[in-house]
Amino acid sequence: MNRIEELTEELLNAIKESDIYKDYLREQYKLQQDPELMERVDRYRTSNFRMQQDASRDHFTLADQVSQELSELRKIPEVNAYLDSELAICRELQKVCRTLIGGVDIIVPEL
Repeated sequence: MNRIEELTEELLNAIKESDIYKDYLREQYKLQQDPELMERVDRYRTSNFRMQQDASRDHFTLADQVSQELSELRKIPEVNAYLDSELAICRELQKVCRTLIGGVDIIVPEL
């Protein structure tokens, strides 16, 4: 195993041991105790992801539907805690990625 692979494993372990990740796993476990609610949350997350990725759709109608579903889901404390913890771990991972990408001099063409 080379140095980069070793440090990558160390970083992965540090993330898994972090309070942010442990909180996410705890909230995920709580939500999974209600499979129907978890399925509803996953449908919302899928719709939200698809809306952000697909520029060809009618975003006003879809955005309204997604926003309405989020508003309803956020009224449920377990869902709210889960989505907050998911956002926190995603932001932490984004910071790691931005730091790595920003620290390497590589030219990436615009898409």
